[in-house]
Amino acid sequence: MKILLVLNKTLTNGKSTWIDGGYYNVFLPLVDQGHIVQLYDTANPESQDPEKVIEDFKPDLIWACLTGNSSMTPSEPKALEAIIKQTEKGNCTTFNWFCDDTWRFDNFSSIACEYFHVCSTPEPSYIERYKEIGYSNIILGGWHVNYNYYKDQNQDKLHDVIFIGQINNHDRLNGLKALLRNDIDVSVGRGLSHEEMVQRMCQSKVGINFSKNFNGNPHEKARTQMKARPFEIAAANSLVFTEYHEGIEEFFDIDKEIICFKGQDEMVEKCKILLKNDKLLKKISLSGHERFKKDHASHVRVQNILKEIKSL
Repeated sequence: MKILLVLNKTLTNGKSTWIDGGYYNVFLPLVDQGHIVQLYDTANPESQDPEKVIEDFKPDLIWACLTGNSSMTPSEPKALEAIIKQTEKGNCTTFNWFCDDTWRFDNFSSIACEYFHVCSTPEPSYIERYKEIGYSNIILGGWHVNYNYYKDQNQDKLHDVIFIGQINNHDRLNGLKALLRNDIDVSVGRGLSHEEMVQRMCQSKVGINFSKNFNGNPHEKARTQMKARPFEIAAANSLVFTEYHEGIEEFFDIDKEIICFKGQDEMVEKCKILLKNDKLLKKISLSGHERFKKDHASHVRVQNILKEIKSL
């Protein structure tokens, strides 16, 4: 199949530019599976004319991951215009993988979905929300990770607990401080390359994920959302220790494959128990890792999504 990927291959913070997850977790797995894939980078495209790219490549499928954030991906609006024309013409199938529906649904996803033949959401509870607005070609497209970068690490577990990400809100900062106050050694990784992130994750017994998102309406209380981090932690054969978010049980069996917490007190208590019981920690880590390989590795996920797109 000829697939045109329309997503940000790169991201920039004004000082440096790096390759983002769509390249590792979508582009490469599709290529590995024998598809002819061309990537249109909505952050920094080689061509400023997406219509011509489509005309020249003649894809069977346009697989997009549009976010509505033109400051991050300045070429996204023009790409969306080109995709809308293809959806109307029907010369190829158009698909968008939405990734932040808990705070982008009302002002972006619920509008943009109409421009695509098929869309997906990582939020199980949002399947019904799409159907309620009259959009029926919605599928569950959970987060996924390219296991090829994790499977040959074989790293010794040098850290008890690791947090990877920016400490850019009080929730994360206060959570990490609570662990440290209780003599729980937490390694923090910020500004890491993809390779460094994978290595650090694989070196850790427990990976912690805070699920609250502070990127939505500043006047609203922060809500939890489905994040990619639990899937990355599971790929590293580390224990997924995550703040609970509705729908996580669709992807992992709680208390058997992952451990969830609600609030700082429960987080600290459960973390202490896990670190004192190495046998239990390893058992849950391995169960989560096996579930990841079975259902959430990118090569599995993209193949299943392609099958679902064809069935609609």
